[in-house]
Amino acid sequence: MVRFHRPSRWLLPLSSIIALAAAGLVLAAAVARKSFHPGRTGAGTHVARHIISPLGARLTLKFHDEFNGVRDRAGGLYINRRKWRTTFWQGSSQRTLTGNGEAEYYMGRHYGGLHNIPINQRPNPFSFQHPGILTISAFPVPKKLWKNYWMGSQRHFASGLLISDPAFTFKYGYVVGRFKLPADRGAWPAFWLLCDAPSLGSADRAHRWPPEVDIFEFFGHRPTKFSGGMIGRKGEKPGFHFGYHKPGFDISKGFHTWGFQWNAHQAVWTFDGKIWARGTVPPSLRHHFYILINMAVGGNWYSQEMKARGTPYKPWQVDQAAMPWKMQCDYVRVYQ
Repeated sequence: MVRFHRPSRWLLPLSSIIALAAAGLVLAAAVARKSFHPGRTGAGTHVARHIISPLGARLTLKFHDEFNGVRDRAGGLYINRRKWRTTFWQGSSQRTLTGNGEAEYYMGRHYGGLHNIPINQRPNPFSFQHPGILTISAFPVPKKLWKNYWMGSQRHFASGLLISDPAFTFKYGYVVGRFKLPADRGAWPAFWLLCDAPSLGSADRAHRWPPEVDIFEFFGHRPTKFSGGMIGRKGEKPGFHFGYHKPGFDISKGFHTWGFQWNAHQAVWTFDGKIWARGTVPPSLRHHFYILINMAVGGNWYSQEMKARGTPYKPWQVDQAAMPWKMQCDYVRVYQ
């Protein structure tokens, strides 16, 4: 099995993250004069074909999913598999990020595991409980299915991952999504970008990490803030950006929009249509990227933060009583 993980800042001790921020590597926060809302959605709602972007450019819609669902062979609504896959780019063998200490496996209706169990027995994290809203759920997998999915006591939760690679990648533009996030201890939803640059050679080289863009990362145990940033390759300047945004309220109480726009020189992050952070663009981000939406369970970063609070939970010791956790996705759109 190909081993893939994000050996990113999240593997650093919490004290190191704080020290880096103090050293001036935190993204410069910015208050925008205008808001950039490409329109609200719901089943049948009009989608703006053109917008004026946060950086002031007129852009055209190139990719979108309003998450109305499509009928699959099982007869129910499911994600659009022409737009999304439910594993990392290596394929079926890559369904978690072990390097981050995460406690989930990313599942889907079309993954039967070791014994290819019947479709009605497979853990399915994707559902459409409201028109135009995709729900990604995280929940414990019955112990009788652990062997079928190579699970154990420290990793036995099902959750969902969407990636747009190889169906859609893009170089520069504005990507925006609208989500409602869970305030449950151990929930780690994220909206982010990774590189797929075939010009670099083999599939391994094209997908090499870093670079990475985090449009948001959120933890349910601290619902009044989220983080965002970018990671470039070693030696790049600035090469590493990371910052928190605190809007002054509980983010989990409703739907909110997060966006990211970049070109060859500058990048901005938006929350509810307003720019909250800016950064310059290192060379490694001047390639094609693809979209990822997921809800991880637990992990090393979560465990470090809980330990700092005086509650030393292990990476897999999360609030199971509140499961299923739910991350709701209204839309994702890309303008160029």
